[in-house]
Amino acid sequence: MTLLITISRSMSPATYGLATTILIVSLIGIYRRNIFARLLLHPYSIIHQREYYRLFTADFVHNDLMHLILNEVTLYVFCSDLEEVLRRKSEYGSWQFLEIFFICLATSNILYTLRYRNNFDNSSAGSSPSVMGCLFAFMIIDPHGTAVNFAFIGGVENIYTGLIYILLLIYYKWRKGNEMINHEIHFYGALGGILAAFVVSPPTLF
Repeated sequence: MTLLITISRSMSPATYGLATTILIVSLIGIYRRNIFARLLLHPYSIIHQREYYRLFTADFVHNDLMHLILNEVTLYVFCSDLEEVLRRKSEYGSWQFLEIFFICLATSNILYTLRYRNNFDNSSAGSSPSVMGCLFAFMIIDPHGTAVNFAFIGGVENIYTGLIYILLLIYYKWRKGNEMINHEIHFYGALGGILAAFVVSPPTLF
């Protein structure tokens, strides 16, 4: 069976800007591991060495090419559609999307940092917590929309796509044995997405 994924080709400038920035910075980090180490989320360094910039930069570096590709594709598929929906509802839709993304980023990274602030061996990298948050925000804002379509099956409603993304991440972690793929921080990102949906775009909820 051939699997076909329908990807939105609408104008989503904020999504494209984020995806391009993440791609460039991540590729640099993959091939320059000292840069990767300086930018990843390291709670101990954030709290005890005051490297607060890591709360922001961690989303822009990835462990390897497969990790980067998975997050870039997911960001493009779901976040471009989320931005499109917000742009249809408001002339400030792209700004609203960025607000949602960075609320998810801040929520996931801050909560994770507070939990592991005294654990030197704990770290995390990648945009998947923020993408997860955007996905959960999308599930609330447009639950019956279909960002993904499969051949012979049809569209999958957004309310179910969170489970698909989680399963993909679990499969990737199992195949790669990469402990830096952290499901706890994805949960924090999902909480941020739920919060962001109510804060940024409450009229679209009903």
